[in-house]
Formats: sequence, structure tokens, C-alpha cells
Amino acid sequence: MTSNTKILLAEDDAIAAHHLNQALLRMGYQITDVVKSGEEVIDSVAKNLPDIILMDIVLGGRIDGICAVQKVHARVDIPVIYITANSDNEVFERAKQTDPYAYLVKPYEIYQLQNAIEIALSKHKLEIQLKDSENRYRTIFEVSDNAMMLIDEHSTITMVNEQFENMTGCSKESVEKLRSWTDFFIDSERAKLEGLLRQLDDSTSTPRRHFESILVDTKGHTKVVYTNVKRFPGSSTWIVSMNDISELKLAEKEIRMLNNELGTINKGLNKEITLRERVEKQLRYKATHDHLTGLPNRVLLFDRLNQAFAFEERHNTLIALMILDLDNFKNINDTMGHLSGDILLKKVALGLQKCMRQYDTVGRLGGDEFVIIINDADTVQDIITFAEKVQEIFQEPFDILGQQTYVTTSIGVAVYPLHGSSIETLLKKADMAMYVAKKSGRNTFRFFSDSMDVQESTKKSMRTKRRMSLMERSTQNVFLTHVAPASDKNQLTH
Repeated sequence: MTSNTKILLAEDDAIAAHHLNQALLRMGYQITDVVKSGEEVIDSVAKNLPDIILMDIVLGGRIDGICAVQKVHARVDIPVIYITANSDNEVFERAKQTDPYAYLVKPYEIYQLQNAIEIALSKHKLEIQLKDSENRYRTIFEVSDNAMMLIDEHSTITMVNEQFENMTGCSKESVEKLRSWTDFFIDSERAKLEGLLRQLDDSTSTPRRHFESILVDTKGHTKVVYTNVKRFPGSSTWIVSMNDISELKLAEKEIRMLNNELGTINKGLNKEITLRERVEKQLRYKATHDHLTGLPNRVLLFDRLNQAFAFEERHNTLIALMILDLDNFKNINDTMGHLSGDILLKKVALGLQKCMRQYDTVGRLGGDEFVIIINDADTVQDIITFAEKVQEIFQEPFDILGQQTYVTTSIGVAVYPLHGSSIETLLKKADMAMYVAKKSGRNTFRFFSDSMDVQESTKKSMRTKRRMSLMERSTQNVFLTHVAPASDKNQLTH
């Protein structure tokens, strides 16, 4: 994935557009514009020329997404991916006529969209290279020193080059799609040439492809030419070359080189896509997981919590945010060493993971501090039961390098939406509750209560008064130090 890929997003649902916009930005793409109607799509393409368009079919305005794509493609070649809730077969058949690179039906996984974008960009790049190669081939055809014809499956000439005009004396307009390729040879050879073409079409036979023939021009003059007849790769078109065989071989070599180049480009693209996908997957994992325990880190925890908020708003359930701090963890590091401390953290992480339900999350903020997100809790009693289940993990000793080690934990709990509606508020209140649990003797859990906020405000007020008192004393000392005695003042005046 390249960070300079420009995407035009067409989505009339403001909420869906916002979430998709944010997801694409997190993936590293650039969003040139977010539009709501087919007319805006056309205008935005003209102004910004994106690399790819993510198009909802049902849009505001007078034209839908499919019509907008038709109008865009009439002006410029830009890959399009449809993202729509419409799975109707008639709509799908209409969409197919615009040659989209993908058709995703909502809801879909975000990684599916990312894969579709990357594949579309790669395929579009390859198609451009193929068109370029076709243009190069046509150039070779036009500038070749050989007299050349393209003929279809009915032996009708579809294209000739300038050398053919020079050799036969016939213009392109009088030949192309009007004459058979055997019309330019003497009568006695026409049946032989048609038979040769049929033999070449039969894969079981091995006829000669190079042969000598007598060509007759418009003035009735005859010419001995060496002719090569060959099917154009992957089509029903035949290519006929007439001139020196050595010149023909040079053209064939050029064609083979072009085909090999396309194959090399295709292999290189596939290899690069695979490598990038693997590297991106590793980078995404490292960016969202704790390097020691493999648990989600702060970034992924916050993302999961935002998702939980959205779920709760639709289902009217509770979300609990728990902060766990291992009791006296510093003593373990000091007495048993940091390696033992790391082993303990990994084992605690493993135990916590076993407690989680499918839709809960446990992560590590850092040090010996863990966070648990409990989703879809019906009552506070459910949260209490879960906290007790977590504490059971610490009833048994942990095996640390063969040494049985007991450790306990203090847990602080804040509940959404009872104690707050933002991540920062819930973290702060769960942290306050955790410290109360520690002061209450450790190895316990506490829910946040309003009295904790009062205590915290009182502490802050007392700290502020102490700071003000110290500042006043310091100011007085400075003043007394810089005021000279009266005798000194007299001396100064004299």
C-alpha cells in the first residue's frame, strides 16, 4: 500500500462516510473528497483526479452511482469499487457494464475493502502496462520493414501496414475489411494458402509456417515473397508477414520480448503485493499489540472501547472498564530479577485471556498495569461476578523458573455510562478506584464512587494551598534579601 494513493469516497450516509473516511486514513490512504451525489462525483474527479473511486450506488442528486461512473469513464480511466447495501441482481448487472474492479455488499469487513483497493490498483496498473505494450506492438506493426496483414477467422484482412501498401499498390481503405488475404496471390496458390491456414489451426498437425509464394500487385506485376502466417496469441486473429525471413524473425523476437516483459511485470507485481501485505500485517500487529505479552496495547484498547460504546448505544447494556495493578510487583523485580518479572507478566496475561468471553478484551497499558473491557453486561452484579472470576486466577501460585510465586492484584472498576461517557473519564475513574482498592489492603476490587472524586478534589485543593504558601514565603525571603539596611542607604546617598 502506498501512502500517496488518492481515494474519492462517494457515500450519502454521513455516519458511514465518516467512519469509512477515518478507517481509510488510518490505513494510510489520502481522501481527496467525500461526496454525496453523482453530480459531485463528476465534479470532484475533474478537480482532483483520484487514483480510485469508492462508489455507493444509491446517492443523492439526479443520477445514481452507476450513471456517475459511466460519465466519469467517458472522460478518464479510473478504477471503481462499488460499496453498496443493494444486492439486487438487476442493479448488479447494470454495475457490471461499467467494468468495476470489485462489488462489495454491506456490511463487509474493512480488510476486505483494503484488499479490494490494493488489488484494483495493481490490476489497473497492469492494464495500463498492457495497453502500453499493445501500443508498442502496433507501432512495431506500423513501422516494420515487412509488408504485414492481420486477418480474421474468415480470412478477411482487418489491418495492413504501409509496407503492404507499397508492396501491393493498394491503399488501406480499399483493402481492410473488404478483401481476402489470398486475393493478392496468383490463382494457383490461393487454395494451397487456405489449406495451409486450416492446417495451422489444427493443433495436431505440424505444417510449415514459412513458405514461398507469388504475389501480384495492382499493376499485374508478380513478386516472390517469403510469407509467415501465425496466430496472434490468445485470439482468433492471424498475422501474415511478407518479406525477407530474417526481417520477420526480428519482429517475432520483439514480440516474444514484449510477452516476456509482461510476464515479468506480472510476477513482480504479485511478489510485491504479497510482500507488502505481509509487512503491513506485521506493522499493524506491532502498532496495536504489547511487545511483551502480545495483548492489545493502548491504541487497540481505545479502538475496541469506541466500538463497545457504539454497541451499547444500540443495545442498552453496560460496559465495564477494569484497571488491574499487580500488588508489590516491584518486590518481585527487585528480589527475583526483571526476567522473572517479565515471565510473571506473560503468565498473568495468559490467565486473563482465559477468563475473557469472546466479545471482551484484555490489554496491557504498561508496567504491571492491565485493562479489561467487559461488553454487554446486563447488570452490575454481572460485572462483580466477572471481577471475582478474575481474582480467582491469583489464588494459585505462578511457576516462575521453577519457583512457586504468589501474587495478588488490586482492581478498579468504572462503568459506562454510569461513571462517564468518554474513554479518558472512565480510565481516570477506574484508576482512582484501583488506588482505593490498594489502600484498602490490596487483593480486592473497588467500583468508582462519587466520594472518590470529592477526596481527589480535596487533595488537589490542599496541594494547591501548600504551593501558594510556599510561594508566599519564597517571595518574602527574596524581598528581604534585596532590601538594604538603613545605614547602607545613607552611605549610598552620600
